[in-house]
Amino acid sequence: MINGKKIIALCTYRVYDSQVFSFVSELNRLLRANKCCLFIYAINTEIGNGGENMAEVAVFDLIPYDKVDCVIVMDEKIKSREVTQSIIDKANLNKIPAIVIDGIYENVSMVNFDYAKGFETVVRHIIEYHHVRNPHLMAGKRRNPYSKERIEVFKKVIAENGIQYDDSMLSYGNFWSIPSRAAAKKLLKRSVMPDAVICANDIMAINVCDVFQSAGVKVPDDVLVSGFDGIDEAFWANPGLTTAICDSTDLAKEIDDVIRKLFKGSGNITRWITPKFIENSSCGCPRQGQDLLSVVNGLNNRFYHHQDDLHIMQYLTSKIMCGQSLEEGINYLRNALTEYMCCVVEDAVFDLERNFLLEDVEKGSMSIIYDSYRDEDVVKPYDPDTIVPNLDEIMRKGYPLVFNALEYLGKSPGFVCYSYPRLDIIDYSKAPSITNSLGMGIGGYISMKYQYYLRNKLQKMYESDALTGLYNRLAFLSEFEDLKDDPSNQGELVTIIMCDVNGLKQINDSLGHGAGDKAIAAVANALKASCPEKTLCVRLGGDEMLALILGDCDSRSIISSIMDRLDEDSYNLGYTVSASLGSYSTTFTSDIDLDKVIGVADEKMYVMKREYKKDHPT
Repeated sequence: MINGKKIIALCTYRVYDSQVFSFVSELNRLLRANKCCLFIYAINTEIGNGGENMAEVAVFDLIPYDKVDCVIVMDEKIKSREVTQSIIDKANLNKIPAIVIDGIYENVSMVNFDYAKGFETVVRHIIEYHHVRNPHLMAGKRRNPYSKERIEVFKKVIAENGIQYDDSMLSYGNFWSIPSRAAAKKLLKRSVMPDAVICANDIMAINVCDVFQSAGVKVPDDVLVSGFDGIDEAFWANPGLTTAICDSTDLAKEIDDVIRKLFKGSGNITRWITPKFIENSSCGCPRQGQDLLSVVNGLNNRFYHHQDDLHIMQYLTSKIMCGQSLEEGINYLRNALTEYMCCVVEDAVFDLERNFLLEDVEKGSMSIIYDSYRDEDVVKPYDPDTIVPNLDEIMRKGYPLVFNALEYLGKSPGFVCYSYPRLDIIDYSKAPSITNSLGMGIGGYISMKYQYYLRNKLQKMYESDALTGLYNRLAFLSEFEDLKDDPSNQGELVTIIMCDVNGLKQINDSLGHGAGDKAIAAVANALKASCPEKTLCVRLGGDEMLALILGDCDSRSIISSIMDRLDEDSYNLGYTVSASLGSYSTTFTSDIDLDKVIGVADEKMYVMKREYKKDHPT
């Protein structure tokens, strides 16, 4: 419960699907009257078998079981028993009532359409009312339980009407357009066409009608055709399809009633809804239809909006992907398309040391990268306890929150929440495209930043000396040439500090080359740490190093700092590390002779070196 309102979590697929949208609209209306708020967790890609491994499934992990009062799972829409069972298990673990729609599970309430009974009304109408004697069934997928069930219904009805079944009466259209069209074309090649083709769903029936009529076979004059499940297209088709509607309004009313009873302490409840039979012109009955003009206007609106929105979303994707920083890309998000949404991503996305997309990076803290309710476009920490920013204001409006998981290359870097202050199918239709654009933009940004990171790392490896981290000779000379090419550097003071490790041979001979390497590294670190920030520090070779400082500096102070640091390092290492140093300053010009300047500094360094050898004879 949040702010005195019970929270209902609905897990579903494609909220913009007309049947799902009608169900959501009616359910939300009923829940508002019951002081409940609807949170929708939706995937936009059909999962099918093995869907538990799809990145979009991460949206169901967002369900706040400590605040949710009831969970509803549209099992037939999700199409993954593993995913549905996982949601049920979490609900049961948190002692939250769960309702499954169109699925058979234990320890839950269930509201199912009686598809067998509904399909039987269609088959009986074709066989008994129209007196068909040579029927054909176009089933769905071979091993699909709904397809098997409808085959058994078909066999039962024709047997009761004295018709002997044989395998020639059955073909498979896989519940979809392309296989159903292929199956219809095979029927056209028969010497005797069936009197009627009874299809296991409307999509197949629409395509069978189209294939037959394109070949000159009239529906219903030559062959009767029927469908099942009552999608909108069944009424727009020509001829209109005889079908049975799985009415979304009836479903919403049953769900609302079950929720009310569960809240009053009822145990698990099971309800069955019989689909409504609709006769239509595809079997020769009078045409039944919707207001086609309003339907066409609605489709036009969605189509033209979609064309405009596609360009905007492509632009957003490219800007986010190519931004120098995520904040830069986010600046482009604020527009009419993203008016009612927020976007939250994993903080691991920003860690360039580990690639979120390529490695198994453990998820942790998250950040809000965009919130349409906020004027500023800055990244802020996300508190999962708040669900989304401005939740109080959003809930007061009384419309559902819709959650989508971001997805890119099989990983989910975060989620989007839409909070439209209305129920408009155009809004719901564009949400998946926005989610997809954001997923591609953020995923592309991660990929490109990682490529830059690797490129810079490789470049640094080639430029840097492996032992000391200082520039190698080639990289130093390249940087020096860049300094000469910059006119602003002309006339500046330039100082060269030469550095050489004292007694390196003795360290190597007495303590080993590992100790010698540590001595070289200690001197390099002291040199770099003591010089100004933009100093060019280079390992010339062996134990010789050089620092080039452009601009005013106190070389004596720098040399003193180096020696102090080496005294401290000697104490930590357990053996003496020291260096001979020499410096020389002159004016920086475009024709400066670097070798000459280094030679002068080198000679001054050797003065100190000779003094060291006097005091430390081998």
